Amino acid sequence: MSDNTKIGYAPTDASPMIVATDGREQSDAAVRAGAVLGGSSDAWSVVTVVSPLPIVAPELDLRLAAEAVAAHRETQVDAVRDQVRRILGERAVRVETLDGGPADVIARAAADTNASLIVAGLGRHNIVDRVLGDETVLRLIRSTSTPVLAVGPVFDIPRAVVVGVDFSETSVRAAQLALRFVSHGATVYLMNVAPREDLLGMVTGGFAAYEERALATMSELVTHLEVPGGVHVQPTVRKGDAGSHILEYAADTRADMIAIGTRGQGFVARMLVGSVATKIIRASPIAVLTQPT
Repeated sequence: MSDNTKIGYAPTDASPMIVATDGREQSDAAVRAGAVLGGSSDAWSVVTVVSPLPIVAPELDLRLAAEAVAAHRETQVDAVRDQVRRILGERAVRVETLDGGPADVIARAAADTNASLIVAGLGRHNIVDRVLGDETVLRLIRSTSTPVLAVGPVFDIPRAVVVGVDFSETSVRAAQLALRFVSHGATVYLMNVAPREDLLGMVTGGFAAYEERALATMSELVTHLEVPGGVHVQPTVRKGDAGSHILEYAADTRADMIAIGTRGQGFVARMLVGSVATKIIRASPIAVLTQPT
């Protein structure tokens, strides 16, 4: 990686990166992203979680059941090792195998190792594959206090990023985190979406007044962010559905990544990740970076 493409994110022994994969093709991009972000560092690892086999018949011979579980585990581990070898070649990376429900186990592993980032694959754009795969990513986002980078089929250092900003502390942290993933020449768009029309009507001056204040607030915010040299930060304001506008603006600007904050503390708050984040995770063809509370 040249100086012109050097980014601020780099895993360390104290705050490593976890790349989650099940060995299937939909996780290929996550392993590639791990190689791009982790480089040759020993501070990142590949983690695969073997889910329990469904119990079809309670009366099934215990010996046969144990053999089936062992075979299932071995098949997945072999698939992951083949995947890592196929993508990384001779580059060595630690592969750890855990057991249980993928989202909860990965979240716990991230907490135990003080991980700075979890990378997971979004999967292909077949509707069934995306819905099933994205549910795992959404469960992970709801379960963890670690930032999650969900990547689509392709990942590289972003040249353009759209950050959803609602002026909450979490969205500001999402903006600062996103800036660590870009390099010289990149553009980071800070995007605020105005409230619903009925609420906006309560604001003196309507949308025009709201837009003026929001742009001024974001311009002030930029002065407090650590912006890498050669990176341009551009505020913008839209009106309407936040998820839809963020996705549309990302497409219009040919962004490589979307960054959003999620309010993930407490059971109810985690379920509310559903509104904006769910829409973006399920529909985005590009990487999505989530910053929890």
